[in-house]
Amino acid sequence: MYSFLLNKFLLPLGSSFFSGNYSKELKKWKEYDQMPAKDLEKIQNEGVSKLLQLALKDVPYYHNLKLPPNATLKDFPILTKNKLRENADTLISTKYKKENLNKNHSSGSSGAQSVTFMTKQHTFYLRALQTHWWKWGGYNPGELLLQAGMSTKRGFTKTLKDAFFKVKYMDAFNLKAENIKGILKTFNNKKSKHLAGYPSALNEIALAAISENKTYSFKSLISYGDKLFSQYEKNFKKAFQNPTIVNTYGCAEGFLMGCMVDGAFYNIMSPHVFLEIVDDAGKTVEDGQRGHILVTCLTNLAMPIIRYKLGDLGVILPKNEYPKNRRFNYPLLKEVTGRETDVIKAPNGNVLIVHSFTGIFEFYEEIKQFKIIQTSKDKITIEYILQNRVQISLNTQREIEEKLLKLVDNSMKIYFKKVMNITSSPSGKPQIIDIKFDS
Repeated sequence: MYSFLLNKFLLPLGSSFFSGNYSKELKKWKEYDQMPAKDLEKIQNEGVSKLLQLALKDVPYYHNLKLPPNATLKDFPILTKNKLRENADTLISTKYKKENLNKNHSSGSSGAQSVTFMTKQHTFYLRALQTHWWKWGGYNPGELLLQAGMSTKRGFTKTLKDAFFKVKYMDAFNLKAENIKGILKTFNNKKSKHLAGYPSALNEIALAAISENKTYSFKSLISYGDKLFSQYEKNFKKAFQNPTIVNTYGCAEGFLMGCMVDGAFYNIMSPHVFLEIVDDAGKTVEDGQRGHILVTCLTNLAMPIIRYKLGDLGVILPKNEYPKNRRFNYPLLKEVTGRETDVIKAPNGNVLIVHSFTGIFEFYEEIKQFKIIQTSKDKITIEYILQNRVQISLNTQREIEEKLLKLVDNSMKIYFKKVMNITSSPSGKPQIIDIKFDS
């Protein structure tokens, strides 16, 4: 009843009161979901054309590039994190005043923090799109939500919002077993409840539930801000009675790029973003090939971000591989394979990504967490934490080593190191691969 009242009356009233467009944008995204692919493509193309003309006319950074008036997207240079950080002010459209815009910081997990600006209206737009994703998994605003995130200082506004939306907020990177079990027990007798947060944090919650030999029922589990590994999904299904898993792909700069729901591929939000995949030289690769992800945001007109190099690697799914019966008609992203720094290059030329390792370690349940450290071109050290502090067998160690050596044609030396703690990235997120030498 509360969820119905919230969605039917309170949210539209709140949007009107705060001069926002939250409810309007929710309705618009619902309409997009029903559109055929050709209509979505038309909307995206019109969005690209409008954005480029605006950038050339009203944005000092792009105006100063002296591009031709009929410049296409490919004519615009790739925008790196350093260029974004150094030129933030000149990337703001002259139609807007900086002091009237909302400011966003990236996490800086790649080593370089960037800043973007957007209108309050666009902030409402992003909140609506995020809610729309969550609704794909069965969530409705006002239903109980256990959220594990990094914004531990909630403040008055966020605390009020948490109460309004029935959110129980937990610190994603300071989870204590006794706290997890207490919260799970509190949620256990509630109906229509959901989990959301960093998958590594949600996995800790799942492991705590499994350790009690109990199952807790959650309707959906929403993953964001971190890598969702297959072993995590197995733990979620075991601990939470097969919730609908919503896996999202976005970034703190203000792009919500893709979302998958219990499926193999990300739906790209084409009315909101345009994605490109390019090689090291910036040349577009064919669909199905891995490369650097570039994103152009079509909806933030206050600060047009064009061909922004996120630092992620990914693969666009070729259209001839699209599933026959799709729920939506958005273009599809086959995979996000990790950051550029999440890659190990072996002496034989082979490239190992994060999933090269997770695809091996997921079969060894005694290993709770691991990190791959490349100390030279031909040497890696595997730091690992064991479940219940048991000893890893020589046979397990030998099996892992043999599988990894096969991937690199025996061109590397592999060392194992048992540790009690594994350091995270600067953002606080778990880091699977760490390069400790200048390649």
